This record gives sequence, structure tokens and C-alpha cells, in this order.
Amino acid sequence: KHEEAKTFRSNQIEELGVKVKVGLSWTEIKGHIVQLKAHDHSHPQSTEIYAKIDRLKSKAIENGFIFDSSWMTRSLNENETIESVLCGHSELLVIALNLIQKPAPKFIQVVKNLRVCGHC
Repeated sequence: KHEEAKTFRSNQIEELGVKVKVGLSWTEIKGHIVQLKAHDHSHPQSTEIYAKIDRLKSKAIENGFIFDSSWMTRSLNENETIESVLCGHSELLVIALNLIQKPAPKFIQVVKNLRVCGHC
């Protein structure tokens, strides 16, 4: 049923010509505001950001975390997995960006343009 609902939603969005908002997140790094969008690879440290996310994802799976596909808002493309889509959310990218900084920040603040999903 969940798959049917996602397909119905996608079809309705397409038929109505609705533009879906891209998830954006902002954070402060060393006095500068950084904005990343979902699945963003434009940041100079994107290789390190995604490496950190991969390490966190592996650790979570080791500890029994199960990725919940009910938080998916679209169908998977050919080369995607549930994990790759959910771990590409902008809020996770800016958190990973903070975690790779030297020295590590004392606190991390994330501002979003959309709601934060239950997975994040």
C-alpha cells in the first residue's frame, strides 16, 4: 500500500505541475553560513562529508539500525538504495560537515527550510 501511495503522490504532483521544494539546510562553520541541499556534492569537502556519513551509516547498521523506507518520498532511481537516499538529506550533510571540522565544534546548529523527517 505504501508503494501505491507513493506512486499516486508522484503522479498527482506530475499532473498538477507542482514543483517539489528541495530540502535545504544551513549551518555555521568557522563564522561562515554554509547551505547544502539534499544530495549536494558542490561543497569543497563533499568527499569527506560523504565518507563521514558512510562511517556513521556503517556504525548505525552494526548497532542494529534499520533504514525505514516509509520516510522515502519518491521512488528509487536505478543506482540508488534506501540508505543512499535517506543519508543524502541536507540536514545529515551539514551535520557531517560539522563533524569533520578541526577543531570539532562545541555545538551544532542546523536550520531547515522544510520539516525534518523521522529518519533524520
